[in-house]
Amino acid sequence: MPAVRLLLIGLSRFARRRVLPATPALDGIEAVDVASAHGGAVGELPKLGRRHTDWRAALDGTEPALVYVSTVNSTHAEVVRHALRRGHHVVVDKPAFLTLDTAEELVALARTQARVLAEATNYAFHPMFSPDLTKDITKAVAVFTPPVPPEDFRHDRSSGGGAFLDTGPYFASLGRVLWGVEPDDVHVIVGDRTPDGLELAYSVLAGYPGGRTIVGQFGFTTHYRNALQLLGPGVAVDVPRPFSAPPDLTVDLHIEVDGKHQTRSVPPADSMELFLAAVLDAVREGSREFDAALLSDARTRDRVVRAAGK
Repeated sequence: MPAVRLLLIGLSRFARRRVLPATPALDGIEAVDVASAHGGAVGELPKLGRRHTDWRAALDGTEPALVYVSTVNSTHAEVVRHALRRGHHVVVDKPAFLTLDTAEELVALARTQARVLAEATNYAFHPMFSPDLTKDITKAVAVFTPPVPPEDFRHDRSSGGGAFLDTGPYFASLGRVLWGVEPDDVHVIVGDRTPDGLELAYSVLAGYPGGRTIVGQFGFTTHYRNALQLLGPGVAVDVPRPFSAPPDLTVDLHIEVDGKHQTRSVPPADSMELFLAAVLDAVREGSREFDAALLSDARTRDRVVRAAGK
């Protein structure tokens, strides 16, 4: 399959920091077009192509391509729906969609259109999450608390804000990434809310098949923490920066097995580059491999929301 154009819709901080820098190394992408109503400098980018101010016009005027949606959460569904109907393959930032019903609708549309639809849960593609990492692991303790200022859209319900949508995809995907399963029991306590009741931080306890559990603290009202502890009979692993390892970071896994300590160093890797390479492979092969992950995480996030409402 020849290289494709990537149309980036939205110039979010995440897109500038992780998506655009990953594209030069991908042979499957020939050029990067950008659609942003607010304009703004993209910076030095070897493959920078056309600039657009209207995402609809960009989708309508572009031959079938790979589209990356990095807009405010509440607009994801509208943009993705339009892109799929125009024949584009689509990657969308986490959270892909606000509800399980919308996720099911748009995965069904992608299947009808024979197009790839993937949620950018790219952390899972980092080589630190190798299959042997979870050998004998039955418990996980996760903390992800990236502070978000009050003026950010994540504090706004109408924009698709809230901690369940912002950090929920990390919890929702973790059991799938570690063990390939969804929880069968979820308990949630919301710690902080906006004056209108939007959740900003929460604690979660989830049980998975086989006696496995995840305990987590997520949200954006405390000091920054990004850590994962994995536990099992006679084994413990400390994983630093599991959810957002920078591309230039050597990840040192601290492992204890039967009282003996060791450090396993994982060389630097760009999880976004690896994720996009997998998406391009799926486009080339006509694979539907990303459907299951998107739907699984949407189901688990839905369980979190429902558990918090009990």
